Amino acid sequence: MKILIVKLSALGDVLQTLPALNLLKKIYPEAEIDWLVEKRNAELLINHPWLKRVLLFNKDFFKKPKAFYNFVKDLRKTSYDAIIDFQGLLKSGIFVLLSKGRYKIGFKNHREGSPFFYNVKFPPYDPELHAVKRYLDLVIKSAKFLTEDVKIPEINSKILYEIPLPEKKPTFSVKKPFIVLIAGARWKSKLWPFENWRKFLEITEDLRKKLNFYFVGGPSEEKLRAFSEEAEKIYHGVFSLVGKLSLEELVYLMKESEVVLSVDTGTMHLASLLNKPILALFGPTSPERTGPWSEKFIVLKEPLVCSPCFNRTCKKPFCMINLSPEKVKKALMELLNQYLASMY
Repeated sequence: MKILIVKLSALGDVLQTLPALNLLKKIYPEAEIDWLVEKRNAELLINHPWLKRVLLFNKDFFKKPKAFYNFVKDLRKTSYDAIIDFQGLLKSGIFVLLSKGRYKIGFKNHREGSPFFYNVKFPPYDPELHAVKRYLDLVIKSAKFLTEDVKIPEINSKILYEIPLPEKKPTFSVKKPFIVLIAGARWKSKLWPFENWRKFLEITEDLRKKLNFYFVGGPSEEKLRAFSEEAEKIYHGVFSLVGKLSLEELVYLMKESEVVLSVDTGTMHLASLLNKPILALFGPTSPERTGPWSEKFIVLKEPLVCSPCFNRTCKKPFCMINLSPEKVKKALMELLNQYLASMY
């Protein structure tokens, strides 16, 4: 069987789809599975042992007709038994249309008219269902449609966490034990203000005598890099790795960490895939839809009537501003105590 996964972006969405790939491979161990993804989100998919091909789409192709033509020509080299649209947007629907395949599959309530391009439409999914569960459900429904009397494995830790991820040890050493701090996000409304981070660092001096803190982030997060490098100079046990790690190096770092403290962002889902204890700070988004799924996690969220609003920007994001550093420290201590207790 030949299957194409269509999941282009963003990084967090791609990471949340990996358990679905895991399940798909367990149902069809001999299947040849390809994945269509935007190039900027493909680092952890390239050379993945369960993917035959990773088809890389670059947004610049729209400006370069010859490059777009060659990409589509390459895409259509394979005739698939099933093309499964996990994205459910107009752009993914167009690629479903351009792909060659017998069955083109998705949910009826996928957005932006994408179901128009499917010839197999499953009943609408529950929008409040966690994304990981939704993607797993799409695999289960697809398998039951494609194969009579198919055997569906139990959704357990082997499906959710035993996922091969490439990892690369950084060229520099880190000081153990440590926790990872993820403070950056593409939506400004998701950010925990730097004032709160600063106060948090001030009141965790006692904790930093036992644990080191490592800020991580992408190379484009210049404000976060400046803040974390300043914090490194001021606070003992605080270090900045912002802009210094590849995703493969971040996998290694997270695996070695005790706990991950994160705002709602793509790399938080990497911590979930690794089944790390997570303290997640939520504001404009819904943890029920896109929160952590590790076996041990705590979500902090202010009970405001306007939250979740799903707005990318906000003049006064009280949902994040009102998350006090004291509350975050208390939750972090609770999570550390739970995690350390489970180790003995």
